[in-house]
Amino acid sequence: MRAHSLMLIAVVAALAGGCTEEDLSDASFVSGLRILGAQAEPPEAMPGDTVKLTAWVVDTKGGNIDVTWSACMLPSNGLANAGCTDGSGNGLVALGSGATSSFVVPPLDADTLGPTDATAGVYLPIVIHASAPDASADAIYRLRIRISAPPGCTLLPPYDPGCAPNHNPSIDRIDPLLDEGTPNVTHEGISWAMIARYSADSAEEYEIPSTTQPIVFDRLTTQWFATAGTFPNQPVGGTAVQKLTMDRALPPSGGTIDLWVVGHDDRGGTTMAHRIFILQ
Repeated sequence: MRAHSLMLIAVVAALAGGCTEEDLSDASFVSGLRILGAQAEPPEAMPGDTVKLTAWVVDTKGGNIDVTWSACMLPSNGLANAGCTDGSGNGLVALGSGATSSFVVPPLDADTLGPTDATAGVYLPIVIHASAPDASADAIYRLRIRISAPPGCTLLPPYDPGCAPNHNPSIDRIDPLLDEGTPNVTHEGISWAMIARYSADSAEEYEIPSTTQPIVFDRLTTQWFATAGTFPNQPVGGTAVQKLTMDRALPPSGGTIDLWVVGHDDRGGTTMAHRIFILQ
């Protein structure tokens, strides 16, 4: 078992509303307040490290968005304790506020963080609370904590192949769209076939001990969001083609449509790209 499956469940459940295959298209449609994703830099940290947190939040109604960050210190089952977001505030430790915030990773008890994944990693659940004038939303980002290392690896450098801490992936471009800042002209009824192109170093190698193939590469997962149009009802992998049909919630001629592409690797690394369409 790769590390990927647990991370994908946690991220999709928290950031895409726990959608099933049948409602992926609706989950990708952005209206009102949404938390599209989050990023930690670095995405794998040791106690004492400073981590920069960024929330990708949007309110299509144009309201101001307040963001707060809290670490959930309740015992974890490997994903996140349900008490993290039950509104009680029990077990939450404030980390900061703002769409971008930094904190120093405190000393942590590995037993509290729950069982390790297949690569000996544990995760600290971080609650993101976003509030707009007429709505609020919560999501959980799981920060990979480097407390232990797989057999044959060390916590500190120099690192053998497959033993280095995780880094965030990066999206180089979205074919065939123009770069960010340059609107892409579109029309009603058009279907766009798009591919997220990740940088060559996004799929890092890492080690899974006691397997027949201990050195593997990150599998990249891509989520697509837009303020208009329809996506198909099936998940899309890292570089698979995704289609967006301009057939609903279209703005008046000359109006804009936002597209966000959020990428995930196996171990909590994330990236986001934003593009704009202009309807003619």
